[in-house]
Amino acid sequence: MVLKKQNILRIFLITFFLLFLHCSGETSKNDATTSLLLAKETGANGCTVAGLGTQIKAGYTGITTTSQSVSFSLAGDTYYAVMQIAGAQIGTRVVLSRYAKLSIYVSTSCPLDLSSATVAKEGTEYSKVDSPATVVTFTKAGSYLIYLYQKESATSNPLTVLTDGTPVQTISDSDLSDLLNGGSTKTFKFACDLGSGVCQNYYGYLTSCLSGTKQTPKCTETSAVGSCKVTQSGVGYIIGVYTAPKTGGGGGTAATHCSGLSGTYVDGSTVQTP
Repeated sequence: MVLKKQNILRIFLITFFLLFLHCSGETSKNDATTSLLLAKETGANGCTVAGLGTQIKAGYTGITTTSQSVSFSLAGDTYYAVMQIAGAQIGTRVVLSRYAKLSIYVSTSCPLDLSSATVAKEGTEYSKVDSPATVVTFTKAGSYLIYLYQKESATSNPLTVLTDGTPVQTISDSDLSDLLNGGSTKTFKFACDLGSGVCQNYYGYLTSCLSGTKQTPKCTETSAVGSCKVTQSGVGYIIGVYTAPKTGGGGGTAATHCSGLSGTYVDGSTVQTP
């Protein structure tokens, strides 16, 4: 009976020792490992940030053209915030209401892992000025998470943010793609509806139509019969997209219209780009 009790005790001690070895590892403190266990977030309820020696829940703000308060969350004695700009184009600016020390990561959504996320390169993907307030201007299109923290109370030292400059764009239609990494003269700005089957996409320096009615989305290429490329010094590129009631090449009115603009005409549904 005594021997049986000793065997049970030995088994208990061996089991306890193995459990101790298993639980005493440092895996729980490894942010890169732990972040793999995080649920994917929309950011609406904050943004989990790993890579700080611990995980914290930062405030989250989706940047729009409307000025809004940056959402901070307090963790310990520090206030943390993450802002997302989705679909930034060349020339898109993020304008903060005051100076803020920040880091920009190439990422489309939360959570943000500082130990593995790619840091955007200043001078390559964006430029920044800090006086009198911080303004970030993107020189490469993409989606970014902007991370910042402060010791001051978010109430006593608030921050607002908005985006302006080149509009944040989504690709319109399936085949009419944005020129994401080209020069600034090749960045889509706006379109102008001339009516009667003529619409023009503007790339470059202009901020208003030469003619027609200004519109935010690109000209549709659905049922296009041809396109016209016009290059103008000091303006950039204008790509005309012709749809019904215009007809195509040869003696068609689309080609004639393009010729009158001293443009390069291409017949058919493949729309030209700069």
